[in-house]
Amino acid sequence: MKDEFAKMIRESVYDLFLAFMDMEITMGPTVSKKEADPYRPPDTEVTAIINFSGGLQGGVHLASPKHTAMELTSRFSGEQYSELFGEAGDGYGELNNIVAGGLQTRLSERFGSINLTPPTLIAGTDYKMQYKTNFHSIKQYFKCDAGPFFVEFFFYIEGYNP
Repeated sequence: MKDEFAKMIRESVYDLFLAFMDMEITMGPTVSKKEADPYRPPDTEVTAIINFSGGLQGGVHLASPKHTAMELTSRFSGEQYSELFGEAGDGYGELNNIVAGGLQTRLSERFGSINLTPPTLIAGTDYKMQYKTNFHSIKQYFKCDAGPFFVEFFFYIEGYNP
């Protein structure tokens, strides 16, 4: 299933770039959390978070350096921003909303109805987040003209064994 989930992430990101972003994207490595390791959220400058409930528990992180987040948001909206919060933060959250919606559609075929929360944005490096330590994680790395970023699908599915 790990490869299947990674493929869903790639398809959702490619759909976003095809529909809304005027730039090329290249795929980097796929990294999954080792079973024995506790889950830890991303350690990046900017993370947009959307949580899932219903057919499965977990969510999606869109994570990047600040300069990548700013450029992606500017390209998406057609506006230039001087800071990440406010409209720019909403734009970065909306980018993750599109990716998470693509995953939701693909995952719902197998796991039933999945609900999404509105996006939350965390920026800076001096913070801590805690999630359930038993979440599984699949990160797909990408690079585009705006810089590097990754999408992480974190989840708990009863009986899932990677």
